[in-house]
Amino acid sequence: MAITGNLLSANAESIETDASAWSALVNAATPTRASGGTSGSFCLAWTATASGDSQVGLASRVAVTPGVEYWSCASVWPPAVGAQARLEIRWYTSGGTLISTVQGPLLSAPSVSWNQIAAVGAAPATAATALVVLRVTATAAAQVWFADRIFLGQTTGVPGNLLNWNAESIEIDRSGWGASTNCVLGVSTSSYTWYQSMLLTSSAAGDCLARSALGEAPTVTPGVEYTAFAQVSPGASGLPFAIQIRWRDAAGTEIQIDSATRTPASGQWTRCTVAATAPPGAVTARVGLAPTATAAGQQWGVDRLVLAPTSALMTAGNLLPYNVADFELDVSGWTVSGGTSVQASDIVLSGGYSMKMTASGGDLVAALAVPVGVTPGLGYQFAPCIYSSATRVYQTRIEWLDNTGTPVRTRWQSWSGRSGAWLVGSMGDLAPANAVSVRLSVIVPDAAAGEVWYLDSVAWKLGGLTALAAPSGGGGVTVTIRGLTTGGPTWKWRLDRVQAGKSTPVRGWTGDLIDQPTTGDVAIAVDYEAPLGVPLQWRVRSYTTGASIAYTSDPLTLAGETTDVWLTDVALPARSVSATVGVPLPDWQRSARQGTYSVKGRPRPVVISDVRSSRTGTLVLVTQTEEDRDALWWVLESGNTLLVKWPLGFTEPDMYVQVADVTEAHITASAEHSDRQWTLALTEVDRPIGGIIGSPDRTWQTVKDAGSDWASAIGNARSWLDVFTGVVGS
Repeated sequence: MAITGNLLSANAESIETDASAWSALVNAATPTRASGGTSGSFCLAWTATASGDSQVGLASRVAVTPGVEYWSCASVWPPAVGAQARLEIRWYTSGGTLISTVQGPLLSAPSVSWNQIAAVGAAPATAATALVVLRVTATAAAQVWFADRIFLGQTTGVPGNLLNWNAESIEIDRSGWGASTNCVLGVSTSSYTWYQSMLLTSSAAGDCLARSALGEAPTVTPGVEYTAFAQVSPGASGLPFAIQIRWRDAAGTEIQIDSATRTPASGQWTRCTVAATAPPGAVTARVGLAPTATAAGQQWGVDRLVLAPTSALMTAGNLLPYNVADFELDVSGWTVSGGTSVQASDIVLSGGYSMKMTASGGDLVAALAVPVGVTPGLGYQFAPCIYSSATRVYQTRIEWLDNTGTPVRTRWQSWSGRSGAWLVGSMGDLAPANAVSVRLSVIVPDAAAGEVWYLDSVAWKLGGLTALAAPSGGGGVTVTIRGLTTGGPTWKWRLDRVQAGKSTPVRGWTGDLIDQPTTGDVAIAVDYEAPLGVPLQWRVRSYTTGASIAYTSDPLTLAGETTDVWLTDVALPARSVSATVGVPLPDWQRSARQGTYSVKGRPRPVVISDVRSSRTGTLVLVTQTEEDRDALWWVLESGNTLLVKWPLGFTEPDMYVQVADVTEAHITASAEHSDRQWTLALTEVDRPIGGIIGSPDRTWQTVKDAGSDWASAIGNARSWLDVFTGVVGS
C-alpha cells in the first residue's frame, strides 16, 4: 500500500514493478529490482562501480511548491556494519537549474539490516521541482546497496507546534533534544508516527531528565496558556513519567517549571500532557522529559513531542481553559451527577483523551465545575461534542449567573441523538445585563443505568445564533440577528414574530423573511407591524435538510399611548404617524353578500350567500399642530395599504386598511387655530405582500453619510423623496 502523502509514484516508492523510476547518477551501475523488501516483495538494488561516493536518484524530478517544507526518507540495507549513507533533496528551477541541496544526517550503519535515512527542508523561493538522491560511500568496487520504502512529501506536524518538525517527529534525528541528567538519548524504529521515535535510556536508578535543545526554546508570551505533550511507550509498567514546561527569562535562566506526571503502561503509546500559563518574565520555554527509573538501562520511547499555545489546539476563539475543553489532564473541570466520570482514551474526538460518563440511572448531568466570566450584552455560543452508543435526545443548557451566583436566566436546547457518532449541537444566547458568569451543562434525561456517554472538544466562544430586539422609530422593532453562519454557508434562515404562541413572518426588504439565503453572519430586520402594549418575541431559525437551530429573543413590549393610534404604510414605513383617536369611536359594519329570490308557489324566498365582507367604518382623529397635520397627509397621500395599531387598552385588533375619502375639518371657527378633526373612511383588507423600502430612522445625515459626495449619495434616485426614503430609481 502506498504511503499516504507520498509525491513519488507507487513504483518509485516500493519497486514492485521494476526499477525504471530510478537512475544511476555517480559511480553506480543501472539500478535493478531485487527480491526482498520492507513493505513488499521487492526493493531497489544498485552496485557501486568503484570505491568512493556512489549516487542514485529519481529518473524524473517531482513538482514542489516554493516555501513549503518537505521531508524525504528511505530504508537502506548496507553491505557492512559502519557503511555510510545519507539522503539528499535537490531543488531545481523550472528550467532545470540546480538551486541548492538539503542533506540529511550521515548514517554509519549499526547493523546489516534495514536502517533509516532522511532529510528535511523548505523548497527555495524559485524551486519548481525536486530530486531525491540516495548517496552512499562504497568501500570497494562491485559493492551492492539496497533501498525500499522511499518517500517525499510535505511535513505534517501538529498545528501550532512551536518545536520544529524534526524535534516533534524524530524522523531525521534526535538533534532537537539533549540528555541533561541520568540518561542517554538515541533513536528507535518503534514509533507512534512514521518510522522513528526517540529512545531515552536511564543511566542509573533515579530521576532522569532530557530537554529540548537550546535551539528548540521558542518564544512565549506571559499570561498565555501553553501545553506540552508527548506520546510515551515505556519498556516496563509502573514507571512514572513527568513532562515539563521549563520557563526561561531573557537571560536564559529557568524561572519556573510546570510539570504533570502520568504512569504509562508498557507495550502501548500513552499521551502525557502538561498545561500551564506562562509566568511574568517568561521569554522562552523548553520542554522537559523526566521519567523516574528504578534501575539502569530502563527505556522509554518518546514520539510526537509538542509545545504549543492551547489556543492553537482548541476550537478557534474558545474561551474555556484547555483542560476544561479537551480533558487532556483530567476531568476536574466538570462535575457529573447521575453517574460517574473518568478520563478515557478509548473514544476520542481530538487530542488524547475525552471524558467518559457512565449513568447510574435518571438524569445524567455534566456541568462546569467553575462558572466562566462573561460580558453582558454579548452573544455567546456553546458547542459541546457528544458521543454515545445510545440513540437518545440530549440537552444543552446555559445558566447566566449574577454576582451572587444566582441564575438570572436559563436557556435550553434539545438535540436528537445518534448512536456511534460524534455529534455537536451549537446553541447561542445573549448575556443578560446583570450576568457576570455562566454555567454550562450537558444533560441526558432519564439515562438508563450503565449507559455510556463521552464529552470532548467543548467550545464556548463569542458568537452563536442570537436575536436582539429593541424599539426603533415609526413604532417598529429592530431585530439584530447574529450567528447566521453557525450552521453553514448553505443553510437558510427565517425570522418570525411570536405573540401568545402564534408566529407571523417578519417583513423584509423583498418580502417576508422566509427561506432566506445565508449571505453573511449578521442580518438586521425592522418589524413595523409589531403590535403595541403586548409581550412579543422574535424567533430566528437557521436550517438545512434534516437539521436546524433556533433562537428566540427576550420578550419585548412596545410602549404606546392610551389615546394615540399608529398609522403605518407597511411598504414604505417612513410614512408612519401617530394621532389621537377622537369620538365617536368606530362602529364597524360587515355587509352581507347575498341575493334573495322569491320562488313561485313558495312562501319563503331562496337566499344565496357568500362570505361576509370585511369591516368598514369611520375613524375620527384629532391633530393639534400644522406639523401633525402635514405628517398625517403625507401618510394618507400615497393611497397604500396602512396598518392601524390601536392605542393601549383598546379592545380592537390591529388591522390593515384601505383609506377611502378623508375629511379634514376645523375644530374651531378661528382660522389661526391649527387644531383639526379628521374623518377617515376605512375598509379592512388582507395583509399586503411585498417588502419594505426606507426607514423612519433615515435622516439627511444618513443620506450624506451614504457616499463620499452628493453624486454617490443620491445615486440614480428620481426625486428628493426617493433620496430621503431610500428608494432608488431605475
